[in-house]
Amino acid sequence: MPPKPAKILESTQKPALVLVHGFRGSPLGLEAIADDLRRAGFEVHIPALPPFAGAKFPIASEYSPKAYARYLRDYIQDQHLVRPILIGHSMGSIVVAATAQRYPELVNQKLVLLSPISAKPARIIARISPLANYLPPKIVDYVTTKFLFIPHDKNLFRETIEITHHCSSDQPPSKSELTGAMKFSTGYSVADFLGGLQKDIIMIAGEKDRLISQKITRELAKRYNASLELIPDSGHLHNYEKPHETTQLILKTINS
Repeated sequence: MPPKPAKILESTQKPALVLVHGFRGSPLGLEAIADDLRRAGFEVHIPALPPFAGAKFPIASEYSPKAYARYLRDYIQDQHLVRPILIGHSMGSIVVAATAQRYPELVNQKLVLLSPISAKPARIIARISPLANYLPPKIVDYVTTKFLFIPHDKNLFRETIEITHHCSSDQPPSKSELTGAMKFSTGYSVADFLGGLQKDIIMIAGEKDRLISQKITRELAKRYNASLELIPDSGHLHNYEKPHETTQLILKTINS
């Protein structure tokens, strides 16, 4: 059977959007944003990122920028997408930055980083993170969400916890796979891949992000001449806290 032909991107056709979730996440965590983007007329894809939601690398032990970039490259090619806009949240921001650096010809001129990992997390976080391998997932979900969540809204917090439970329980990875992804997410930052990248970089972050400070993200945006949009009363989890506001900023930047 002949291969399916690639989609032809006409000048008036909107580019496809590829949303990439973060550590211990799944496509479900970005669905609220994806729904808004689809209503705005965009074709939206949300691949599961290894080792989460059942996604796997061909080489099980390889958790590196090269492996993640190759994985996303293969997804783009398998879906026959023509220069899609990559939008990565948290750990996903590292993955899309690494992909854009390694395969610039395959992706759009615009690169969107949500809650970008602008610098490697503090040492204490990197040291504590492996404990997640030995604690019940629901406890890990609660503790991390409690730390990262900003709005004083109990109902929204409960809804966020419920979604994070679903994400972490969706075909959970083995301890070795989780360790591999954890080392990747704490061992790299988007700064490792932006040097020399000839793309229009767009950063959208929560104004009160507790994982990566606003100061660090501002400095990174200035260094690489990236545009930066801050969402009030939100933090690292603005995809849950302020999904509609996040979508409006994405649309503002990619339509400009």
